[in-house]
Amino acid sequence: GGLRIFTSLDLEMQRNATEAVQEGVKGIEKALAGKRKGATQNLAGLEGALVAIEPATGAIRAMVGGVDYGKSQFNRVVQARRQPGSAFKPFVYAAAFERGFTPATVVDDFPVSFSIPQNGRYVDWSPENYDHKFRGPVTLRQALEESINVPTVRLLEAVGVDPVARLAHRLGILSDLRPEYGLALGVSEVNDLELTSAYAVFANQGRYLPPTAIRRVVSPTGEVLQLADRVGERVLSEDLAFIMTSVLQGAVERGTAKGGRVPGWRGAAKTGTSQDAADLWFVGYTPTLAAGLWVGYDQPRTLGTHETAGRLAAPVWADFMRRALKGVPSETVLIPEGILPVRVNYQTGLPTDAGDPGAITEYFVRGALPERESAGLVT
Repeated sequence: GGLRIFTSLDLEMQRNATEAVQEGVKGIEKALAGKRKGATQNLAGLEGALVAIEPATGAIRAMVGGVDYGKSQFNRVVQARRQPGSAFKPFVYAAAFERGFTPATVVDDFPVSFSIPQNGRYVDWSPENYDHKFRGPVTLRQALEESINVPTVRLLEAVGVDPVARLAHRLGILSDLRPEYGLALGVSEVNDLELTSAYAVFANQGRYLPPTAIRRVVSPTGEVLQLADRVGERVLSEDLAFIMTSVLQGAVERGTAKGGRVPGWRGAAKTGTSQDAADLWFVGYTPTLAAGLWVGYDQPRTLGTHETAGRLAAPVWADFMRRALKGVPSETVLIPEGILPVRVNYQTGLPTDAGDPGAITEYFVRGALPERESAGLVT
């Protein structure tokens, strides 16, 4: 009918994404095969999916739904729903920060047991950390940067399952989220597009824009019939979006997301490894680009019980981001007026001086300086 349709696709970025996924998945298969010499398990069929979104507009710049479109047209970015594992944890922490917790709040990493419903009766469930170790009191920053499970479940208990689910939905998670403590560890399935667009909210100072592949539609006479939303909706305060970015930058600098470092950029990211390492996720962003990567088998099975997203998926994500950001001027996230920087000790979260070898700059919403909360959650 003579319509002109302008998409958001960046052809060069799409080529980079395709190559990064194809080469990355092939490299992971090779690494797994090297570990399993003589094993009978079939390693063929490993898949990957990647989507890249412009946080400021919601524009989908690249989308790779699988390793080979010729063999499978199933789009794993939008059609596959998988457990995000620890990639869901930022929503638990964001909900906690909305309720007055801070990155310096201390939570106990000790054994804990919960009574949960299962098959019509209540059973005891004791969450474990990946390394089966307990660290004692840790700050919320350390708990998220190092992706420690037990403090995260304790935090979910303190904040409440429903507030966490509501916040995740506000930020763009469309899938149903089961009301259970396991939500803290990412047991409710989501797709790559919704997870990445929710992270883009942190990059966009707390504003959500629905992801779109169409910028505008113009009639033969030049009339604009459809225009993508470029304003969005504020779903998180700018202050809290900044704090979340700061903690996720810490995950890249010294936490589980170290493998996602991109030279010249201070990226913010989180790893996700689902139960039995059946799903590997790496989701992160810079101010100009958010990207989410998933790796796994279409029929869920383990990639190896000791495999992690930090080891296998992070380098693939970093490879794509290096290609996508080549030649793009690096941007610094500005500190909002409502944020107060304070020197604190990384381990204790308490104010300290520059002479402390464990000192870091922590960020607080003005009026919420680090204190020792006396609730049962923390000490």
